[in-house]
Amino acid sequence: MSKAKEDTATANLPMNLEDEIKKQLEAQKGHIGSLPSNKIQLKNKEFALPDGQTSPGPLECIILDYVWFMVHYPGVYNSNNPQQPNCFAVGRETPQSGELVPHKSVEEPQCDRCNGCPKNEWKSAPSGNGKACKNQRRLIIVPPKFDDAIEPMTMYVSPAGLKHFDAYVTRLQNEHGLLPVQVITSVSFDPDQTYPLLHFKFASKHENVAAAWAVRERSQEILFRELEINKDDDKKK
Repeated sequence: MSKAKEDTATANLPMNLEDEIKKQLEAQKGHIGSLPSNKIQLKNKEFALPDGQTSPGPLECIILDYVWFMVHYPGVYNSNNPQQPNCFAVGRETPQSGELVPHKSVEEPQCDRCNGCPKNEWKSAPSGNGKACKNQRRLIIVPPKFDDAIEPMTMYVSPAGLKHFDAYVTRLQNEHGLLPVQVITSVSFDPDQTYPLLHFKFASKHENVAAAWAVRERSQEILFRELEINKDDDKKK
C-alpha cells in the first residue's frame, strides 16, 4: 500500500478506532519474530545455503555490500538453547568512530554507543579474553550468475575473520581499484582452524556490474534489517 493510501485510510477511521489501531501496532512489535532469513550458515566448515544445499567450498559469489553487525547476548552461548540478543547495532560506521549506536528497537541498550561500551572491551566476555559484544560484518551476496529478481543472501564474517575480510577489501581497492561488487570473490575456510574461519580471494572481474549495483541498491533493507531468524529455528525449539 502506498503512503498516500495509508494516510487516506487512516484519515477515514473513527478517532477511537484509529487510537486502537496505533495501540495494536505498538503491541504487535513484541508479538512477532524477527525478519526471516536468507542466510548462509557456516556449519561444520561447510556452506549451508538457504535452499538446503551444502558445500565445503570454496564458494564463489559477488559481495554486493557489507555493514558492521554488533550483537550482545545476555549469557553464555548455548547452541541447544538459543537466546535473543539484548543489544545490537547495524551500520557502516566503525565501532571506534563513536557513530555506531544501538538499534532504535533495542529496549535496554548496554551503552549509548559502541565506542566506550564496557561490553565491547577486551576481556569482557563471560570466559576468555574476548569481547562480550560480538563484532561481525554482515555481507549481502549473490552467485556469479544471477537475474534481476534475485534476493541476496546474507553471510556473516566472525570477529576472528574481520582482519581477513578487511585486508581483502583493501587489496581490491589499492591493487586493482575495485569494489567487491565489481568482482567474483572466492570464499573458503581456513584449513588450519577447526572453526569456520573465512578467507577471501579475488577470483576475477565480471561483466554484470550495472545489474549487481541495481540489486545492491534495492537490497539495502536486507543489509540493514534488524535481526534474522533461520528457516529451521522452529525445529530447534
